[in-house]
Amino acid sequence: MVGKISLFYLGIILKCVTAAETQDPQQFYRISMVSSHENPGSPALFSHGESPVWDQELQSLYFVDVHASKVHRLDYASGKIHSKRIGYGEVNVLSLVSGSHRVLVAVRSSLYLLDWTVAGDAALRLLTTVDLGMPDNVINEGKPDPEGRFWAGTKGPQVGDDVTPDKSTLYTIEQESFTTPRIQLRPVSISNGLVWSLNNTVMYYIDSTTQKVEAFDYDAQRGEISGRRTIIDVSNYGYEDAIPDGMTIDAQGNLWVALMFGGTVLHIDPDNRHIIFGYKLPVSRVTSVCWGGPNLDELFVTTGRDSQESTLEPLGGAIFTIRGTGSRGVLPHMFRFDNADFY
Repeated sequence: MVGKISLFYLGIILKCVTAAETQDPQQFYRISMVSSHENPGSPALFSHGESPVWDQELQSLYFVDVHASKVHRLDYASGKIHSKRIGYGEVNVLSLVSGSHRVLVAVRSSLYLLDWTVAGDAALRLLTTVDLGMPDNVINEGKPDPEGRFWAGTKGPQVGDDVTPDKSTLYTIEQESFTTPRIQLRPVSISNGLVWSLNNTVMYYIDSTTQKVEAFDYDAQRGEISGRRTIIDVSNYGYEDAIPDGMTIDAQGNLWVALMFGGTVLHIDPDNRHIIFGYKLPVSRVTSVCWGGPNLDELFVTTGRDSQESTLEPLGGAIFTIRGTGSRGVLPHMFRFDNADFY
């Protein structure tokens, strides 16, 4: 599949007024989509885009298509999308690996190192499996912390859009003990957004069914969390039917949260616990967000689509880009696994 950044624009440059009082309350931003080579002038569509990660060295956007069991890499300069299909099952999560050309992927309830230079499932190297004895659970979200540990949260059995509550766990995986993941939080229903404050003292976290963005005190040295509290409950802001999903942080320490079933990306000030602005998209299933582009000032947004609603939401499954927000991101943390290329 081939696409090109910014070729397909949604409407015109939009003018919006932020919800917060600022010296310059008016912002101009643009929303565009990655275009399809097969259908020029139309967006490339995926079944359920997730886990976008920007690779600064390769100037590429990684993301997964969960239901298609595919990992994609979008080359920013050429617009080409390189893809690998995983035969083992659905792929929910991707992370960069420090000092390695391999990437870390979650396939169902297992973590693998993936080598792009090897064809087929032989490209996968199994690291560990979680939620043993619970075959319907999957790793739903995961990110490395500032020390290179990987935090992986699971999701319970799912039928349609309904997930069995309180059947899953948030784990950490470290290279010294990667075969024995450590339990950090239990029970969990749907682990989602994970990000750390710029000073590495707070971990922000989402268990989607709570409809809350929460915070924990974070001990970087020990890899431990405590002091759970609520930053934002989205149901108090008119999003009663939405659940917070993927999340990222910008260079000012503000959070950006995708609202599944809410069709919106929220810009949140976690210190003052209020919503700065909501960026509305023409799709309801907004799944995750990350900063990217040469200057880290482009917000990539993955989305999903429901086959039964495809006529109502023809842009569902597109990869959106929001520019001109006045914010920029920071580089993602990487999973630390020494000698990963030789594992």
